Amino acid sequence: MKTAPAKTGALSNDDRSPWGRDDDIKLIKQVTHEAGRIALSYFTRDIHVWEKSPNNPVSEADIAVDDFLRTTLMQNRTGYGWLSEETEDQPERLRCGRLWIVDPIDGTRAYLAGGDDWGISVALVQDQKPIIAAFYAPVKDAFYFAEVGKGATKNGTPISTSACMDLSSARMMGDPAAFKASDFWPVAWPKSMTAEQANSIALRICQIADAQFDCCVTLRPKNDWDVAAADLILSEAGGKLTTGDGVGLIFNRKKPLHKHIVAGTTPIFPALMERVEPAIEQWRARQK
Repeated sequence: MKTAPAKTGALSNDDRSPWGRDDDIKLIKQVTHEAGRIALSYFTRDIHVWEKSPNNPVSEADIAVDDFLRTTLMQNRTGYGWLSEETEDQPERLRCGRLWIVDPIDGTRAYLAGGDDWGISVALVQDQKPIIAAFYAPVKDAFYFAEVGKGATKNGTPISTSACMDLSSARMMGDPAAFKASDFWPVAWPKSMTAEQANSIALRICQIADAQFDCCVTLRPKNDWDVAAADLILSEAGGKLTTGDGVGLIFNRKKPLHKHIVAGTTPIFPALMERVEPAIEQWRARQK
């Protein structure tokens, strides 16, 4: 799947590489679709599974998809960096202006259980911000795509977040039990707010982008590969994503980890932070 560099002469400040933006868009769409096909070829089969760490499964399907993405993307884009959940981290990526950030199968538990809430996440990051992103959930037949400044699409159709402004009628993507734990949340969540769980954090965020849901909160740490693609897809659909401290995400740092994730429609965001910020403050006070 090698593609020739665009013959554009001098590099623009935007691209800073021999390849034009259109070349990268074509490549990322092609490889993400093909990665989904590879994942489906292992899906619901009796495959080899092991634990990378306690309660952290990985399978031969994860590795096969990762191998395909790494080989194809890196062969086609010499000089770009690489960061993936299933590849040993290399410090050279920190010196790269452009970087592929990949989760070969986000939602491995759901994948292994034969569920539909998993997908392939691929983002191209430049200067620590995603500029092109794709997330493909093959079983749901949902291909999300975004380019910075150009909006977001699902299966080629433009998408945007809902107009939900009232948390009491919001649809939360997250574990329902987590929002009923009154001892954890100094400011309670509305009892009328609905919540639904999905294994893939990227899928949860993408489903806010296409207005299936309105918000998502997780106070568990997430890595770059979990959220890089979804971050751009949501922002281009008109939503917002930050840490629990209200800080926008920065990618390709030495430690590619974000302490918590808050995502939602722009109008509902203040109501989310009214509950998240005191919960984090309370947790930090208990740790002292």
